[in-house]
Amino acid sequence: MNPIDRTSGIPALPKQSGQANVPGLRRLWLIEARHLLGVIDPRTLPGFLTSNWLLSPTGLNLGEDATLIEFRFPPDRANHEQKAANSVQGVVYNQRIVLDVPRDHPTTALAVQRMSGRKFVAICLDANGLYKVIGTAKQPLRFIADFSGRPNNYTFAWGTVTKQPYYFFNDPGLFVESDSDFSTEFSNGYSYDFQS
Repeated sequence: MNPIDRTSGIPALPKQSGQANVPGLRRLWLIEARHLLGVIDPRTLPGFLTSNWLLSPTGLNLGEDATLIEFRFPPDRANHEQKAANSVQGVVYNQRIVLDVPRDHPTTALAVQRMSGRKFVAICLDANGLYKVIGTAKQPLRFIADFSGRPNNYTFAWGTVTKQPYYFFNDPGLFVESDSDFSTEFSNGYSYDFQS
């Protein structure tokens, strides 16, 4: 069942003058899709989408045994792209998150092995301080990693096609560094400026 967009008008775009736009991502959290109980689509809530495309604080429902995998890195190491395309089913969105991991390391190889074959939903914090939810339990991100001996680094990528664009998310308290009740699966640093 497709949700009904209950909004009646198109909001005015926010003023852009004087605003700095910082490219890239600051943080990435991955949740295995099997641990995501549901996402409450804001389009299904009457009156909620009056001014924002924003997931409510209770819109992301995680299972009790959910584990978050957290990656921290400089903003120039990761990027998220969303490209709209027409299909037989209507407009779809090609989602792709790419993370460059400098230097090869045995722990990086272990991370690649453990993430391979799993399906994820991602929460990103972009360099402008906005949280985004990318993927759904039914349309999860799939992981792939490429390695190159020159310049001796990995490229991690997660991608999927979704029926809706990413959601903005307004409950960053769920993903604070030390206050989170979730454990990270890999915790060793891969290089001087990359930690997960």
